[in-house]
Amino acid sequence: MGLFDSLKSANSTSNNENMRPSPVEEFFGPALYAVDCRGANLYVHESVVVIDKTGGGLWNLGDNNFKVIPFKSIIAVQAKLKSTVLSGYIEFETANSPLSVGSDKAERNSENSVILSGTEERFAQAKEALQYVFDHISK
Repeated sequence: MGLFDSLKSANSTSNNENMRPSPVEEFFGPALYAVDCRGANLYVHESVVVIDKTGGGLWNLGDNNFKVIPFKSIIAVQAKLKSTVLSGYIEFETANSPLSVGSDKAERNSENSVILSGTEERFAQAKEALQYVFDHISK
């Protein structure tokens, strides 16, 4: 996770090998999908999405937390799954959350989103993880 981990994992055959386990694995079991993102990791469990910023790194100085978003709370997903001039991203919008009310909109957006960077493999992993999320939130 972060700049240096992204550089390390770019040389491996599978960047999931270098990823830390999900911080909520003891509560929700092993992650079904794990995507190494810039400044955070994205984990998809059976019924929740986890945005993990606990690994440190250059992109999240001073931020040492993770966020669990239940599928039933997700009302919208905004994503860019192709790398062009800007990096790709995934952002989850939640319903009636205390975080979705107030003047700290920029902070909320960073808490509910991850930035995809790097290889086509990462974009493919993110697309596969999102397909699982979409299958479960659209029911």
